Amino acid sequence: MSETKRQNFNITPEQEAEIAQLKEMLGSPTTKDAILSAVRFYKVIANEIRKGRQLCVSEGSSGQLHRLIIPDLETLQTPQYKYLVQRPHEWERQLYVKGRRLPAASVYRDYLVDGISPEELAEDWDLPLEAVNECISYCQDNQALLQMEAEEGLRWLAAQGINVEPPTDT
Repeated sequence: MSETKRQNFNITPEQEAEIAQLKEMLGSPTTKDAILSAVRFYKVIANEIRKGRQLCVSEGSSGQLHRLIIPDLETLQTPQYKYLVQRPHEWERQLYVKGRRLPAASVYRDYLVDGISPEELAEDWDLPLEAVNECISYCQDNQALLQMEAEEGLRWLAAQGINVEPPTDT
Protein backbone atom coordinates (compact mmCIF):
# COMPACT_ATOMS: atom_id res chain seq x y z
CA MET A 1 0.00 0.00 0.00
CA SER A 2 1.41 3.42 -0.96
CA GLU A 3 1.89 6.06 1.67
CA THR A 4 -0.38 9.11 1.47
CA LYS A 5 0.17 12.58 2.85
CA ARG A 6 -2.38 15.18 3.84
CA GLN A 7 -1.88 18.66 2.37
CA ASN A 8 -3.21 21.75 4.12
CA PHE A 9 -2.90 25.28 2.84
CA ASN A 10 -4.89 28.48 3.03
CA ILE A 11 -6.55 29.98 -0.04
CA THR A 12 -8.38 33.24 -0.61
CA PRO A 13 -12.05 33.29 -1.62
CA GLU A 14 -10.93 34.27 -5.14
CA GLN A 15 -8.62 31.26 -5.35
CA GLU A 16 -11.40 29.02 -4.05
CA ALA A 17 -13.68 30.33 -6.81
CA GLU A 18 -10.98 29.65 -9.42
CA ILE A 19 -10.58 26.08 -8.20
CA ALA A 20 -14.35 25.56 -8.21
CA GLN A 21 -14.50 26.89 -11.78
CA LEU A 22 -11.69 24.55 -12.81
CA LYS A 23 -13.48 21.62 -11.19
CA GLU A 24 -16.66 22.47 -13.11
CA MET A 25 -14.85 23.04 -16.42
CA LEU A 26 -13.07 19.69 -16.18
CA GLY A 27 -16.13 17.88 -14.86
CA SER A 28 -14.02 16.55 -12.01
CA PRO A 29 -15.84 14.69 -9.22
CA THR A 30 -13.64 16.24 -6.51
CA THR A 31 -11.50 19.30 -5.97
CA LYS A 32 -8.49 17.05 -5.53
CA ASP A 33 -9.10 15.46 -8.96
CA ALA A 34 -9.36 18.89 -10.60
CA ILE A 35 -6.14 20.11 -9.00
CA LEU A 36 -4.22 16.93 -9.88
CA SER A 37 -5.48 17.09 -13.46
CA ALA A 38 -4.29 20.69 -13.75
CA VAL A 39 -0.91 19.77 -12.24
CA ARG A 40 -0.44 16.92 -14.74
CA PHE A 41 -1.37 19.17 -17.68
CA TYR A 42 0.95 21.93 -16.45
CA LYS A 43 3.84 19.48 -16.11
CA VAL A 44 3.45 18.36 -19.73
CA ILE A 45 3.41 21.95 -20.98
CA ALA A 46 6.38 22.95 -18.78
CA ASN A 47 8.44 20.02 -20.05
CA GLU A 48 7.74 20.98 -23.67
CA ILE A 49 8.68 24.62 -23.06
CA ARG A 50 11.91 23.55 -21.33
CA LYS A 51 12.77 21.76 -24.59
CA GLY A 52 12.46 25.09 -26.42
CA ARG A 53 9.01 24.45 -27.89
CA GLN A 54 6.21 27.01 -27.95
CA LEU A 55 2.51 26.59 -27.19
CA CYS A 56 0.31 27.78 -30.05
CA VAL A 57 -3.38 27.65 -30.91
CA SER A 58 -4.97 27.65 -34.32
CA GLU A 59 -7.47 30.33 -35.27
CA GLY A 60 -10.64 28.80 -36.67
CA SER A 61 -10.81 28.10 -40.38
CA SER A 62 -7.78 30.24 -41.27
CA GLY A 63 -5.47 27.90 -39.38
CA GLN A 64 -3.32 30.88 -38.41
CA LEU A 65 -1.24 30.05 -35.34
CA HIS A 66 -1.05 32.32 -32.31
CA ARG A 67 1.52 31.80 -29.57
CA LEU A 68 0.05 31.45 -26.09
CA ILE A 69 1.89 33.21 -23.32
CA ILE A 70 1.85 31.51 -19.93
CA PRO A 71 3.72 33.98 -17.73
CA ASP A 72 4.80 31.43 -15.10
CA LEU A 73 6.47 29.36 -17.82
CA GLU A 74 8.15 32.16 -19.75
CA THR A 75 11.16 32.05 -17.43
CA LEU A 76 11.73 28.39 -18.33
CA GLN A 77 12.96 29.40 -21.75
CA THR A 78 14.60 32.67 -20.78
CA PRO A 79 18.21 32.71 -21.90
CA GLN A 80 20.83 33.60 -19.34
CA TYR A 81 21.45 37.30 -19.17
CA LYS A 82 24.34 39.07 -17.53
CA TYR A 83 22.41 42.20 -16.52
CA LEU A 84 18.75 41.11 -16.41
CA VAL A 85 16.99 39.16 -13.66
CA GLN A 86 13.50 38.05 -12.64
CA ARG A 87 11.86 39.92 -9.75
CA PRO A 88 9.08 38.38 -7.67
CA HIS A 89 5.67 39.71 -8.68
CA GLU A 90 2.14 38.33 -8.60
CA TRP A 91 1.61 38.40 -12.38
CA GLU A 92 4.51 40.29 -13.95
CA ARG A 93 7.27 38.15 -15.48
CA GLN A 94 9.35 40.67 -17.42
CA LEU A 95 12.99 41.00 -16.48
CA TYR A 96 14.59 43.87 -14.58
CA VAL A 97 18.07 45.34 -14.59
CA LYS A 98 20.04 43.49 -11.93
CA GLY A 99 20.38 45.45 -8.68
CA ARG A 100 17.87 48.10 -9.77
CA ARG A 101 14.10 48.44 -9.69
CA LEU A 102 14.26 49.15 -13.39
CA PRO A 103 12.21 47.04 -15.81
CA ALA A 104 13.95 46.31 -19.09
CA ALA A 105 10.81 47.66 -20.78
CA SER A 106 11.42 51.14 -19.32
CA VAL A 107 14.80 51.33 -21.02
CA TYR A 108 13.30 49.96 -24.24
CA ARG A 109 10.44 52.48 -24.12
CA ASP A 110 12.96 55.35 -24.03
CA TYR A 111 14.77 53.74 -26.94
CA LEU A 112 11.56 53.51 -29.01
CA VAL A 113 9.55 56.56 -27.98
CA ASP A 114 12.32 59.10 -27.53
CA GLY A 115 14.60 57.69 -30.21
CA ILE A 116 17.55 57.75 -27.86
CA SER A 117 20.65 55.83 -28.95
CA PRO A 118 21.87 52.92 -26.80
CA GLU A 119 24.93 54.97 -25.86
CA GLU A 120 22.76 57.89 -24.67
CA LEU A 121 20.50 55.48 -22.77
CA ALA A 122 23.52 53.98 -21.03
CA GLU A 123 24.53 57.46 -19.90
CA ASP A 124 20.97 58.56 -18.95
CA TRP A 125 20.25 55.39 -16.94
CA ASP A 126 23.83 55.09 -15.61
CA LEU A 127 24.14 51.58 -17.05
CA PRO A 128 26.83 49.76 -19.01
CA LEU A 129 26.15 49.83 -22.75
CA GLU A 130 25.98 46.01 -22.69
CA ALA A 131 23.09 46.21 -20.16
CA VAL A 132 21.17 48.61 -22.40
CA ASN A 133 21.71 46.33 -25.40
CA GLU A 134 20.45 43.37 -23.33
CA CYS A 135 17.30 45.33 -22.44
CA ILE A 136 16.65 46.19 -26.08
CA SER A 137 17.28 42.64 -27.30
CA TYR A 138 15.18 41.10 -24.52
CA CYS A 139 12.23 43.41 -25.19
CA GLN A 140 12.37 42.86 -28.95
CA ASP A 141 12.30 39.09 -28.34
CA ASN A 142 9.45 39.25 -25.79
CA GLN A 143 6.91 41.65 -27.32
CA ALA A 144 3.95 39.34 -26.63
CA LEU A 145 4.81 39.03 -22.94
CA LEU A 146 5.29 42.79 -22.54
CA GLN A 147 2.01 43.50 -24.35
CA MET A 148 0.16 41.01 -22.15
CA GLU A 149 1.63 42.60 -19.00
CA ALA A 150 0.75 46.12 -20.20
CA GLU A 151 -2.86 45.01 -20.78
CA GLU A 152 -2.98 43.34 -17.36
CA GLY A 153 -1.62 46.52 -15.78
CA LEU A 154 -4.38 48.57 -17.44
CA ARG A 155 -7.02 46.07 -16.20
CA TRP A 156 -5.62 46.33 -12.67
CA LEU A 157 -5.68 50.14 -12.76
CA ALA A 158 -9.27 50.13 -14.08
CA ALA A 159 -10.30 47.73 -11.30
CA GLN A 160 -8.83 50.23 -8.81
CA GLY A 161 -10.97 52.98 -10.35
CA ILE A 162 -8.01 54.73 -11.94
CA ASN A 163 -8.75 56.24 -15.35
CA VAL A 164 -5.76 55.86 -17.65
CA GLU A 165 -7.35 57.30 -20.76
CA PRO A 166 -6.09 60.78 -21.71
CA PRO A 167 -8.66 63.52 -21.15
CA THR A 168 -10.67 64.49 -24.21
CA ASP A 169 -10.92 68.11 -25.31
CA THR A 170 -14.48 69.34 -25.17
